[in-house]
Amino acid sequence: MHRIGVLGGTGEIGSRILNLLKDEYSLMASYHSQFRPSAAGCEYVKLDIADTEQLRHFCRQCDVLINCAGASFLNGEKVARMAADWQVPYIDPSGEAFLEERLADRKHEAVFVLSAGYFPGMSGLLMRHVCQSFDTPETISGLSVSEEIPSMSAIEDFILTNLSGFGTALSYYEQGAVVRDEGERMERIRGREFCFQNYLTVETARVAQRYGLQEAHWYHSSFGDQVIRKLQEAVIQYKLGRAGYKSIVREVIEIFRQTMAGREPFSYTRIEGQGLLGKERALMRAEAASHCSSEISAIIAAYAAKAVLAKPLPPGIYYAMDIINMEEILKDLAELKAEIRINKVVLEQEVDDEYEEGEL
Repeated sequence: MHRIGVLGGTGEIGSRILNLLKDEYSLMASYHSQFRPSAAGCEYVKLDIADTEQLRHFCRQCDVLINCAGASFLNGEKVARMAADWQVPYIDPSGEAFLEERLADRKHEAVFVLSAGYFPGMSGLLMRHVCQSFDTPETISGLSVSEEIPSMSAIEDFILTNLSGFGTALSYYEQGAVVRDEGERMERIRGREFCFQNYLTVETARVAQRYGLQEAHWYHSSFGDQVIRKLQEAVIQYKLGRAGYKSIVREVIEIFRQTMAGREPFSYTRIEGQGLLGKERALMRAEAASHCSSEISAIIAAYAAKAVLAKPLPPGIYYAMDIINMEEILKDLAELKAEIRINKVVLEQEVDDEYEEGEL
């Protein structure tokens, strides 16, 4: 039986991944400080990711490695290179463009799967699914909103990946060019108003280029002025090489905790695409929702591991949306703690038939 290794197996995403895979694979999971006893099908191992020898010993026992141990920006490259040394496919719920650049020299030696989380991850998979539903895809538009208290590593990853080129703020894609747009749009979701602005992510641009789209938008919801100011302070502290940025991150978490008091947490992503289906011009809408983003991240990371083991890939750098079969996720929806809906609406029908004119 294939063995899947999960670094950070006791965290929010890692523990959910183990739950999704426990009935199909042999599992090995690491914990840092809180002891977790091994159980049938899953061996827990105490591991300090900074200890190279411990990490090497863990990697070489796996057929696939999923890295959920803290912010990917800080340890992703180290773990990915270690996995590559042992020819073990590496999966990262985050990773994104910065890790693709850092691993470029190893892309011909091993398999790396990046952006295997909620956003980017599920967002890209839904965009790909919508585009592939058309004979001729033309436009795509997506947005995501999350009402929950984020983890320390989630905020760190958000800050640090933005520093490394997460995308282009206040911009969208049109006919191969990046177009500036400082406008705002309001959306009512789950009974609340949210403010969104264009933010052309690397993932969105990648989809637009692959499918030759005329236009592509991704909309980010605003965190609010107080949180944005704190995040800017954290970025400055990090650039100055000061560990003080971590205390600011903790302040941000507390702001979210106060804001979320009494509210039910949720995460929601919506993708809308337009294109041609035969002679019909149609709109396709795909939505994914869950009580927390970690649940959706776990689904994408777990199904990325399944895809790698089901059909071995040639060495290279992949995004999760490149390798996951969306139909497999839809088939298993009843067993997953997420809601996914896909709907088609015909907007107009093109008529090419010629008719003889009559006379009155």
